[in-house]
Amino acid sequence: MLSALRRTSQPAAARGVRAFAAAAKPQKFSIYRYDPEQQAKPFMQEYVIDLKQCGPMILDALIKVKDEVDSTLSFRRSCREGICGSCAMNINGKNGLACLLYIEPSSSPIEIQPLPHSYVVKDLVPDLTNFYNQYKSI
Repeated sequence: MLSALRRTSQPAAARGVRAFAAAAKPQKFSIYRYDPEQQAKPFMQEYVIDLKQCGPMILDALIKVKDEVDSTLSFRRSCREGICGSCAMNINGKNGLACLLYIEPSSSPIEIQPLPHSYVVKDLVPDLTNFYNQYKSI
């Protein structure tokens, strides 16, 4: 019994257990910011999130920023299952759903922008009026 206790009290690396990405250092996120009411140019704002205190998805990091760091951040989300597409955005230069994309820890910031070729209502919220008009015409 005592030897079993000694084995499990060792650090994960000593036991040969793989450490999760959440054990990594804090991750920087560079997020597109735009507020039409301020009449200022859009800019990229950097936030630092501790991955140990955050879920594994990009959407989890955005929610953490909004809840704990900057409540003025705006973005769309709904189902968290990749079905509705409301959390679609450009992440590190590729379009994707924030609820399906894992946070890949790196030394450079993860860049999050609204979908390209769409008008921006505020921050990461695209204007979907054109999309809904096209959908209605089908």
